[in-house]
Amino acid sequence: MGVYTQSIKKGLEPDENLNFLEWADKYLYLPRESTKEYGKYRSGRTPMVKEVLLELSPSSPTEEVVVQKPTQLAGTTIGIIFLLASADMSPGPSLCVQPTGTLAESFSKKKITPTLNTTIKNSGRLKGKIKDRKIKDSGNTILEKIFPGGSWRFAGSNSGAVYRSESVRYMMLDDFDGIERSIGADGDPGELSDRRTGTFKNRKIYKNSTPLLKDMSNIEDAYKLSSQGRFEVPCPHCKELQYLEFGGKETEFGIKFERNDDSEVIKAQYQCIHCKKMIDEYQKEWMLPRGVYVHKYPKRKVRGFKYNALYTPVGWVNDWIKIVEIFLAAKNSAEKLQTFANTIMAETFEQRGSRPAWKTLSSRAEPYKITTVPSGGLLVTSGTDVHDNRLDIVVRAWGRGEENWLVYWTRIFGDVTKQEVWDQHDNILAMEFKHESGVGLRIASAAVDSGDNTHIVYNYCRRRRPVVMAIYGSQKKNQPILGRPAKKDVDYMGSTIKNGVQLWPVGTDSAKSIIYQRFNLIEPGLGYYHFPVGIDDEYYQQITAEKLVTTYNKKGFPVKAWQNVRGNRQNHALDAEVYCYAAAIRAGIATMQWDALELNYAAKGRGQEPVVAMRKQRKVRSRGIR
Repeated sequence: MGVYTQSIKKGLEPDENLNFLEWADKYLYLPRESTKEYGKYRSGRTPMVKEVLLELSPSSPTEEVVVQKPTQLAGTTIGIIFLLASADMSPGPSLCVQPTGTLAESFSKKKITPTLNTTIKNSGRLKGKIKDRKIKDSGNTILEKIFPGGSWRFAGSNSGAVYRSESVRYMMLDDFDGIERSIGADGDPGELSDRRTGTFKNRKIYKNSTPLLKDMSNIEDAYKLSSQGRFEVPCPHCKELQYLEFGGKETEFGIKFERNDDSEVIKAQYQCIHCKKMIDEYQKEWMLPRGVYVHKYPKRKVRGFKYNALYTPVGWVNDWIKIVEIFLAAKNSAEKLQTFANTIMAETFEQRGSRPAWKTLSSRAEPYKITTVPSGGLLVTSGTDVHDNRLDIVVRAWGRGEENWLVYWTRIFGDVTKQEVWDQHDNILAMEFKHESGVGLRIASAAVDSGDNTHIVYNYCRRRRPVVMAIYGSQKKNQPILGRPAKKDVDYMGSTIKNGVQLWPVGTDSAKSIIYQRFNLIEPGLGYYHFPVGIDDEYYQQITAEKLVTTYNKKGFPVKAWQNVRGNRQNHALDAEVYCYAAAIRAGIATMQWDALELNYAAKGRGQEPVVAMRKQRKVRSRGIR
């Protein structure tokens, strides 16, 4: 048979009906520059990928696949197979989303293109389908490659526009935890990806990532909603399945190691959780091929997969001794321990010390009534968080050393452009809070947030100065809790109007740090926060809604920032607490004559005149006693 006849016959043959796992084992070649084991791909080296690739294949009815993984262990390779195999056998419009545009370009240039070229060179697959971008009229660029029946597009997640473009059949969210939890006004990236692929009945969504922070992890959230499969391997001794975990000194399972006289790790084994026998690392070569995913919720449509670096193939860098060395170097550093938990164990990390438990604060409630002030509280201030449909208000009484007592928390619901809402706010300003001495205390200093409905707040505060001040939360780092005010009222000539409204900057980051430190205090005294009985759980949940977390900027430097860990739920009581604290500072709590106040309250409670003359405060005259 001639070459021409053979070519015609081959062209008439039907395409192979391969799943993505079979396609990869038969045709994929990995480039030297991007992997340790370059050359012909062998899924048997990393068996944890097999079920994942089967679920991503067109023959599977599964639409969404989630992989929570360590770094440098097959997650990105799965994505590359997903894109190449679909383009070869079941083409369609595809979108690969990276955290930033720069990373998207790098992924295309350093991962996709070398793998594509190596595969074409060695197996011939995809040859002629995806043309080199250097060829004239190829229609291809670094960020977009077009081929018969479909395309690849690579984009950064830092623009909501990528989610509002045309629909796609295949979507890959790579490094999912690096993607912002909210894409501006467009919402959650997971929901946006769902909408973007919604027009295709045979769609596939692949989400993979190394997890980062507890309560802030996109991949952990997605995994929790999935079938929650964990890759379990049999013990070579008892043959029982188990998920490999690092364990610890006190556990009867996990990694156990020995050190020499120089504290160098010389041996690392794994203790079986069932038979308690020790497993040597070389035995992973028997264990891994026999591993299976055990799904906690097998009936869920979203398929979730999880494994860690303890499953690293024998001969790769992260052997068990290396993992122990990484742990020992990290155990005394929170930041290094986070890296170990994330990149090695594929677990989220909870940064401790910055966020108290709301139930702990609730359990501290003391037997004084709302709107009453215990004896230590001598000055009352308030903070108001303003929104389009309500006001959130906190009122506290302050004493020596900034010890303080919550005396009132409420929400006024309604359109804040309407006068009746602000009339109710006036009623709170006019309230008397009964002190233990019998004296009625009124709010001496009130801070009202002007971030929303700015001019309405300005008008309100202007007519109620000096007791009420307009504030705004400053986003700058290391700012004083209360800065110098700026005069905002000017006439038509641009001159400042006397007695006009002033805008006070509040260092919200600084205030939250101090407040959270004080929430964690054990004993009453300096800075301690007291709470009365009768405050509902929502208040406590809101004041503990944020956490100070360490993230990394584009240059790789650590950056600390406060983030809401309640997702889209409210944290307004915490903001109101910040403003209440700022109002107390403006009222002069740092220089307040507490002894004189206390003596005068006692005298007033007995029906006598004040016994001590009060010096005039620098910041604001207290409306104190009525």
